[in-house]
Amino acid sequence: MAGRTLDVGALIESRLARPQIMIALWLCTLMVLEGYDMQTLSFAAPAILREWQVSRADFGPVLSAHLTGYLFGALILSFFGDRIGRKNIIIAGAVIFGACTFAAGFSASPLELGLWRFGAGIGLGGAIPTGIALAAEYMPKRVRATTIGLMFVGYNVGAAAGGFIAAWTIADYGWPSVFFIGGIAAIPMFLGLALAIPESVRFLIVKGAPNAEIATIIQRLRPSADLSDVTRYVAGEESRKNSPASLFAEGRAAVTVLLWLSFIASFTGHYFITGWMPTVLSDDGMSIAQANTAMGFFQLGGAIGSFLIAFLLDRVGIRVIALTFLAATPVVAVLGMQAPYLVLLPNMLVAGIGVLGGQIGLNALAGTIYPTYMRATGAGWGLGVGRIGSIAGPIIGGLLLNFGFTRPVLLVLTAIPLFFCGIALFALQSAKRAQDERGGDIGLAKADFAH
Repeated sequence: MAGRTLDVGALIESRLARPQIMIALWLCTLMVLEGYDMQTLSFAAPAILREWQVSRADFGPVLSAHLTGYLFGALILSFFGDRIGRKNIIIAGAVIFGACTFAAGFSASPLELGLWRFGAGIGLGGAIPTGIALAAEYMPKRVRATTIGLMFVGYNVGAAAGGFIAAWTIADYGWPSVFFIGGIAAIPMFLGLALAIPESVRFLIVKGAPNAEIATIIQRLRPSADLSDVTRYVAGEESRKNSPASLFAEGRAAVTVLLWLSFIASFTGHYFITGWMPTVLSDDGMSIAQANTAMGFFQLGGAIGSFLIAFLLDRVGIRVIALTFLAATPVVAVLGMQAPYLVLLPNMLVAGIGVLGGQIGLNALAGTIYPTYMRATGAGWGLGVGRIGSIAGPIIGGLLLNFGFTRPVLLVLTAIPLFFCGIALFALQSAKRAQDERGGDIGLAKADFAH
C-alpha cells in the first residue's frame, strides 16, 4: 500500500481540540508566574527605598536590571528556540527566573539586587516569546491572537496577585517575602510544564524531525487518528535556515522596524507606570498598601483588556491595537489629577485595560506575523528590542522624580509615547498590507491582521 502525506497544518486548522486547549492553559499558568515575577520589584520598591535609604534616581537602574536581562534573553534564547526547540527554552527560562527571583530575597544592596534581577530577566526573555511562538503554532489561525491574549490574562492576573500579596505580606514579613513566594512557586510550575507540554509539531516538521517523534505528538492531539499509512508529514510551510537577518528579508524590513518602534514606545509608558506608580502614589500621601492595591486594579484592567484586545485582533486587525493606544493616551494623562482614592481605583482599572490590553495585543501580533521557521526569533526580537523602552521608562521616571516633577506632569509625559505607539501601529498596518500584496510569508493568512 502506498504511503500518504499528512498536512499537520491543516489538521490543526480543522478544529480546536481539548489537547490544544490544555497546551494553552499550561502556558497561561506559566504567564501567571511570570506576571507576578515581572512586577515584584515595583511592588517592593517603596519599602526597599525606605529601608536602604537610596534615592529614586539611584534605584532606577535596579528597576531596569531585569528588563536589561530580558533584552539579552529575548535576543539570544529566543533565537535558540528556533534552533533547539520551543519547549527546551521555555523550561530553561522558567528555571532561571525562578532561581534568581528566590535569590533576590537575600539581597543586601542595590547592586546585588540588580544582578539577581538581571538573571531573572534573562529567563523571562527566553520563556515568554518562545511560549508565544509555541501557543501560536498549536492554535488555528482564527483564534491565535485570542489564545495569546488569554495567556496574558494569566500574566496580568499574576501581576495583580503580586500587588495584593505585597500589600498583605510586606508590612508583616518585609520586602524579601514577595521574592521568596515567587521563587518557590516556580518549582511546581516548571516541573508541570516539563511533563505537560509537547514540543511544537510544526517546528519538528520544519526542522525535519523523525516521523515517529512527530506521530507521537499528533496522536496526542488527535487520539482517534489513524497514522499507520502516513509516510510523510508536512506543515504547509517550507523548511528554511533562520537568522536575525531574516527579519529584514523578503519585504519584512518595514514591518519589523515599525513593530520594534511600537514596542519601544508602548514599553516606555507601560514600565514607567508599573515601575514607579506605587512610589508616586505613596509620595502623594497614600499608604504602601493603598498604592499597591491601586496597581492591582491596573493589572486587573490589563487582564480584562488582554483578552478583549486579542479577541478583536483576530477579527478586526492591527488597527484595533492602534486605536487602543490612542484611546489610552488621555486616560493615562487623567491619572495625574488629584482625585479621591475610590475614584482613582476605577480610573486605574480603565487605564490597565488600555495600556496593558494594548500591550498584550502587540505581543500577540509579534507572535503571529512571522512564519514558523523564524517565529520565536521574530517575537523574541520584537519583545527584546522593545525592552529599550522598558529600560528607559523606569530610569527616566527616577530622574524626573528626583527633579521634583509633580504627579500631573509625570502622567502627561507618560501618555506621550502611548500616542506615538498608536501612530506607529497604523503605519505597521499599511506596511503589512503592502508586504502581503507582494507575496507575503508562506504559511500565514495574509488577510489576518492587515485589514
